[in-house]
Amino acid sequence: MGSIFKPSTTVVQAPQQQTTTYQIPEYFKEIQERTLRRAETESQKPFQAYQGQRVAQLTPSEQQAGNIFGQQILPQAGQLAAIGAQTFTPAMAQQYMNPYENQVVQSALGDVERNYQQQQRALSSQAIGAGAFGGGREGVQRGILGGEYLRQVGDVSGRLRQTGFESGAARFAADRATQLGAAQSQLGALSGAAQGIGQFGAAARGIEQAGLAEAYRDFVEQQQYGTEQVRQVIGALSGAPIRSYGEERSGFTSQVLGGPSPFGQIIGAAQAFSDIRLKNNINLIGKSPSGINIYTFTYKGDDKVYQGVMAHQVPHAAILDNSGYLKVDYSKIDVEFKGVH
Repeated sequence: MGSIFKPSTTVVQAPQQQTTTYQIPEYFKEIQERTLRRAETESQKPFQAYQGQRVAQLTPSEQQAGNIFGQQILPQAGQLAAIGAQTFTPAMAQQYMNPYENQVVQSALGDVERNYQQQQRALSSQAIGAGAFGGGREGVQRGILGGEYLRQVGDVSGRLRQTGFESGAARFAADRATQLGAAQSQLGALSGAAQGIGQFGAAARGIEQAGLAEAYRDFVEQQQYGTEQVRQVIGALSGAPIRSYGEERSGFTSQVLGGPSPFGQIIGAAQAFSDIRLKNNINLIGKSPSGINIYTFTYKGDDKVYQGVMAHQVPHAAILDNSGYLKVDYSKIDVEFKGVH
């Protein structure tokens, strides 16, 4: 069976009557070709969009909390502001003035009037007794008495009405304080209820969102399963020491000088077996910029010299293969895995 990955070679003539050609084993060719076909199949799969829901919607509890805020809390806050802005105007005073105030004022003024009339009659009696009724002195006294009457009327009326106004203002302030307290209590209760309902709804939505995220991760893993399987096989193939397999024929001795196969070039930059148990002729030749030791070595059963690292010294890039040996993901370190000679 031929291989589409058969490496190109350069034959160098030597004195011996013998030719050695290195080839990839048939079983390895089959794995390579099967992996390539599977990779091609994976690459031809059409894009599949996720049809499920990814973002949880507002829960009924959260919607209820929003309705309480918009339909009850905001109007209640406006009512509270309107109560606080009320002032004791003359029009407002009429609502709080004692409805019996006019009767009280009129009664007090009646007393003043009766007292005035009594003083008038007494003055007349005195003038008649003195034979001066209708005289100038009587007129003066009546004028003084009339002025005193008017003063008393104004004083009594003013004091009573001022007292009524002050009493009404006090009742207004008490009523406003009661209304403000009731509105504030109701507003606090509504706010607390809305907050509690909203928090309960948010918790429920968080649980739903976690379930949606998990479903999406499952979908992504399912879509990438085939590609990941191909990647793992490629990683295993990249570290296999197959350089020394070959056959002998009579003729001139020849040596393979060409580079790796196209498949080897594809997978060489991914992962490679770097378990110290698989290696011979290990030599430290330097360090990478990040301080990782760089070695040259050969694989057991293979004379080709490679450059790379020891897997146990780079645990953050080491991968345990199913075979029980360690591989290294060279994309995670600043050391290149390559053949030297």
